[in-house]
Amino acid sequence: MSLTGTRTTTYTVADIRKVVENFAADFSMMAQATGLRTRENVAQVVSDLNIFAEYAYLKKVSLFLRDKDGNKLRIAVYDISDSAAGWKSEAPGNNLWPSTPGGSLSVVADLNQSWWNKADTDKAAFIKKHGLHFGWEATTQDTSATGLNPSTGQKYASNGYGWARTNYSRES
Repeated sequence: MSLTGTRTTTYTVADIRKVVENFAADFSMMAQATGLRTRENVAQVVSDLNIFAEYAYLKKVSLFLRDKDGNKLRIAVYDISDSAAGWKSEAPGNNLWPSTPGGSLSVVADLNQSWWNKADTDKAAFIKKHGLHFGWEATTQDTSATGLNPSTGQKYASNGYGWARTNYSRES
């Protein structure tokens, strides 16, 4: 005997925004601790990511802390799920990253194939129409976590939409 079934999870734009707000709190705390991003810049990045999330283009977001020589010190990777029903949403935290004079705190948005299949003119029109602050071009930077140790981070969810964070650092 076999059983089959379907499970439908629904969420709204409000659910997406609620989850992105938790990410925004993490990013803001990291930016303040490292001294590498202004509040205005964090708000602009979060605004752009929120639009990509609302249009279902966003698959993953990664934050990279690098020292002045470009060495990766910490990474926070947020995997995005539209089947997060049952997740318990946690409070933002574990964001006291080290002050890193001369370093960088970069954001990489992993966008899905639907985005990359768009013609460049369609991408530009979307960016203009929605008032995105950045061009969000493909990156050539190394986004691997080689040499860093993973640990489970927070999960942020609302109804069926969620972001699950994995932390990478030199500490074990």
